Amino acid sequence: MGIGGGLVFTIYNASNGKVETINARETAPMSATANMFDNDPQKKYPGLLIAVPGELRGYEMAHKRYGKLPWKDLFVPSIKLASEGFKIGKALANAINDEKEKILKNAALREVFCDSHNTTLKENDTISFPQLAATYWKIAKNGANAFYNGSLAQTLVNDINAAGGNITLQDLKDYKPELIESALNFTVGKYTFYAPTAPFGGPVLALIMKILLGFGFSKKSVSTPENMTLTYHRIIEAFCLSTALKNNLSDPRYDKSVTELIKNMTSDSFADDARRKIKDNIATACNKLLDDNDDNGTSHVSVLDKDGYAVAVTSSINNYFGSGVMSGCSGIIFNDQMSDFIQMKSERNKIEGGKRPLSSMCPTIILGKSKGKGGKVRMVVGAEGGTNITTSVVQVILNYLYFGYYLKTAVDQPRFHITPNGTYVDDNFDERVIKGLEEKNHTIIRNDTEDSVVQAIGRECTKICAASDFRKYGKPAGY
Repeated sequence: MGIGGGLVFTIYNASNGKVETINARETAPMSATANMFDNDPQKKYPGLLIAVPGELRGYEMAHKRYGKLPWKDLFVPSIKLASEGFKIGKALANAINDEKEKILKNAALREVFCDSHNTTLKENDTISFPQLAATYWKIAKNGANAFYNGSLAQTLVNDINAAGGNITLQDLKDYKPELIESALNFTVGKYTFYAPTAPFGGPVLALIMKILLGFGFSKKSVSTPENMTLTYHRIIEAFCLSTALKNNLSDPRYDKSVTELIKNMTSDSFADDARRKIKDNIATACNKLLDDNDDNGTSHVSVLDKDGYAVAVTSSINNYFGSGVMSGCSGIIFNDQMSDFIQMKSERNKIEGGKRPLSSMCPTIILGKSKGKGGKVRMVVGAEGGTNITTSVVQVILNYLYFGYYLKTAVDQPRFHITPNGTYVDDNFDERVIKGLEEKNHTIIRNDTEDSVVQAIGRECTKICAASDFRKYGKPAGY
């Protein structure tokens, strides 16, 4: 989680059975214009990629609505880590290695992520963030206002503008998260799904699930290579048909017609029409309509507490090390979320001041039918991985709730992801299924990178299971 970025919460309130979302996605500066990235000025001025951060305002809203601990106490573990330092793990070491060039271009990043010889740090080296620790103390003592209109605000604006950015003090002061007290929801069979609406991935998740579960998926659907081939073919086709509509979505505050599309994407009849387009014997060419946009600087946390409350929260600064701009005074690494306007090209997603760009993030809570208020939490799930987030979440949900896998197996199973060039599959994907898919005219590309990472909790009566994706070497925690 990075306070130079943004996040989205999906929260289940066990006391009343309601589910709400908090949208703290970054916004475009008010001076931003639709053609500001013509001729690629961001290559010289990376600060232009920085959108107004929303993360702290999101935490503030969540804490005011649900917090039990004092605000100050929330920061103590992070302050300890940042000030005392810690050993670099494999995932961070990989990120540093992947983004050497970005790190070496920024003096503040070099100060933290390089040694005295300007060589980037590696696994098991010790890293610390003294400036960030001091910033956390200020926010702990003075609240989120310290960031948005207090002692830190001018410093942040100065550092952003020094990198060519255009965020103003007024942009920070005016930032507000959006509370949606009734989260986007849809029911398929015995489960009700809750996820954030546009500009997030909830509508795409809804359409995919409604298309697929019309096929009556069960354990038998993956019981043999032949069954698995047909099942995965149908899933890939549903991914293509649903994700192709993503570019018709945008921030609903700026385009009221989006509301009607969301209504369609969550309707049974719209899904039925889409399902009829899927031919079991051959793939369509619908993947040609897709975007190919990844991010890596995203994190997801799934939580279920002893009182039955559940939280799924996804946070992002977009790419590893965001814009490549780190504030030397505050230790904050700033996002590059303005690139989500550029890379997800559509008229509806065009840049406008105050607008939030499209995102695939879809922290999801699934309730089963129950006599209790609002039903009981059956699953809490979310992911990181750019355009692969929604498709990763769908695959884990299907694996766990419909194909009968244990939760850890459901998360660790080989996955596949659609791109304009074809379908990428994990290296350990079943070769018999690959051959079957190719016979149905799918272009299959083997992939040796960890393109998505899922964190999930499953609940069966009194039994609770948690799984952290091996793809980033994580482990679940409980008490």
